[in-house]
Amino acid sequence: MPVGRIRGVPIVISPFALVFAVLVAYLLSGSIRDRLPLASDGRILALSSLISIGFLASLLAHEIGHALTALAFGHTVRSVTLHGFAGFTEFEPEPRSAGREFLIAFVGPAVNGVLAAGCHLGLLGLDDTSDAAAVLHDLGLINAALFLFNLAPGLPLDGGRVVVAAVWGLTRDKLRGLRAGAYGGFVVAAGLVVWGASTSDGIGMVYTYALAGFLAFAAYQSLRAAQVRERLPGLCAGRLARRTLPVEGAVPLAEALRRAQEVGATAVAVIDRDGSPLKIMNGSAVDALPEHRRPWMTVDEVSRVISPGMVLDADLEGEALLAAVQRVPASEYLVKQAGRPVGVLAMVDLVARIDPAAAARMVASR
Repeated sequence: MPVGRIRGVPIVISPFALVFAVLVAYLLSGSIRDRLPLASDGRILALSSLISIGFLASLLAHEIGHALTALAFGHTVRSVTLHGFAGFTEFEPEPRSAGREFLIAFVGPAVNGVLAAGCHLGLLGLDDTSDAAAVLHDLGLINAALFLFNLAPGLPLDGGRVVVAAVWGLTRDKLRGLRAGAYGGFVVAAGLVVWGASTSDGIGMVYTYALAGFLAFAAYQSLRAAQVRERLPGLCAGRLARRTLPVEGAVPLAEALRRAQEVGATAVAVIDRDGSPLKIMNGSAVDALPEHRRPWMTVDEVSRVISPGMVLDADLEGEALLAAVQRVPASEYLVKQAGRPVGVLAMVDLVARIDPAAAARMVASR
């Protein structure tokens, strides 16, 4: 749910974050009671609730640090979201240098480090049994833990981004950095499992294992993303475009398919009287249509209107091509060169060049 904006950036807190805050308050209550044995139940509840709110505020400050740094470098920040034990700052485009990658990643944990130091300084001169000391003590430990944990050297943690930046800066190869960060994520997840088995029990162990599972899955996704990027440089919209048959929308579907087969075209575009493309035949819709019905359906009825985002330049390639199709997901795109239509790019063809197994699943699901 949206809770406000900072410099125009929406701040969103998921319902799970609120559930997690309640869990944190519950876990802290025992520790507070050990330090304040004479405190009433109401006082313990109030202190643990205040600390859990401070925990969420610390996470938010961490993410705002990322967001403000990204804004300072001219990036567009879409949102800051708290999911509970983690947060996420969505910005684009990706950092174009290792230095920016490092700074945007490091500022978040640095904020927690500053907060931890501030809490420690605030404890000086306070009575250990005071409410303020209890709150500052726990918030200091929480922020110190956030500082250290987030700098663990594996994706998706900020420390993983630091590894990416370091390897990228040393080798001038961002992909190598991404792979190093992903493998680091597996190491961090394995370390959490070992640590959880030796030091935790009950709900603490469950939480540690869940966190390790989350990190391992995210590291796997990061590794997959790096593998995809390795295949991007050879991808070009113009070279991937299918030969396309232009027909008017009133032409029967069966006739259009016959003409396409005659000329070796594997895509069909609906044109107006001036020859300008209006729609692209939807391959999935055609596959789902029984063959005996095709003579009675027009091409127009199984085609999709070409929106501005469905028009790609033939020279578009690599990451720019991938970003374009991610902005406007579709099964087919019209490819133009110098303003003239040259073919249709089918999403399944693009996916096949990146991940053949995923393309096979797309075809099987039609």
